[in-house]
Amino acid sequence: MKIDISSPRNEMGRSKVSQSTINDVVNLENIENFLIQGIQKIIEYQKMNSDIYGKQILDGLINKKKLIYKLNKQEELYISSQKNDLIKIFRYIVFRYKFYLCGKEKINLGYPPHLLIEPVSTCNLKCPFCFQTDKSFTKKPFMGIMKLELFKKVVDEADLLGIGAVTIASRGEPTLHKELDEMLIYLNNKKNIFEVKLNSNGSFLTENICHSIFKNNVTQVVISSDHYIKKDYERLRLGANFEHIVDNVDRLFKIREEYYPNSGTEIRISGVDNDKNLDRKKFKNFWIKRSDHVTASFPIDRWNTYKNKKDIDISDPCENLWDRMYVWYDGKVNPCDADYKSYLSFGNVTKDSILDVWKSNKIMNLRKQHLENLRNKTIPCDRCGVTFK
Repeated sequence: MKIDISSPRNEMGRSKVSQSTINDVVNLENIENFLIQGIQKIIEYQKMNSDIYGKQILDGLINKKKLIYKLNKQEELYISSQKNDLIKIFRYIVFRYKFYLCGKEKINLGYPPHLLIEPVSTCNLKCPFCFQTDKSFTKKPFMGIMKLELFKKVVDEADLLGIGAVTIASRGEPTLHKELDEMLIYLNNKKNIFEVKLNSNGSFLTENICHSIFKNNVTQVVISSDHYIKKDYERLRLGANFEHIVDNVDRLFKIREEYYPNSGTEIRISGVDNDKNLDRKKFKNFWIKRSDHVTASFPIDRWNTYKNKKDIDISDPCENLWDRMYVWYDGKVNPCDADYKSYLSFGNVTKDSILDVWKSNKIMNLRKQHLENLRNKTIPCDRCGVTFK
């Protein structure tokens, strides 16, 4: 019994790498057929691991021969990299279904399905649209480096709770941490953490870090780049050298092709169209030669959130309050990184568990306020710029 979700290679410059299927179409039928062929094993697994969301997925496969929610391309890529491990694939789909429901339906699982961990809060760049240019932020107590012991404590708790996704990033540049390799190794040995994502500006993608990314099965590397022309890139990424970044991204791509041809790691270029006149076709054509996926979004006024004009009309609840939790370098927890100076911090995992801070009165009251359409009563929720309508 094998799953084959391959599709024709597109214009993305891929040659040998098996996960070159990153296009707009998800081969859902083959995934569903694979699961249906192994339905008895899934039934046996579900009997031993009672989970209402797993039961909903299973019932859909039995009764309708279909998954009850639509997979995206990222999810398909992860599934294709799992070497036909039926139960792991089923567990992953259940996790992604839970994650989807938490944000869209405001369901509280009792723990955050997604954890964002900040190895460092410092950055080597001073991008003009980033809060790293806020002088009141780039000093103590906001600047620091996470201790490896704290990182391991958080990851251990996450694995026990069934937190299925961890992103290594937040307010700073994670590749500045000297023990990043040990962090990735530690994450790779956890049974219940399916997705590990690394965000980077690409400045320090050394050969050792590149190998560590693929050896430790990082699901996705997201590299921030906002242009394809040197002078514009360096104007937007203040302190970076365009040629150096391109060389580093090329190194990452080539190491994967040469040493890890069956890797499930996606390389993504993510940009912000700050000038709102970016030639997106040229931008994509430049970066797609050295990555799997290229995106560019319009900026939102969130980089100095606290000084933004209050939006009295904003009312829709923020999905972040249900589907993720940020952990800063010092253990302080936050609902999002738009609140980069922690006005809304609701605990600290150096002294409390993830479970305890997730159900603290402060975050529970904030969720209640959002559900009652009173988001505009709290700073910086009232001026964040992110809407989920």
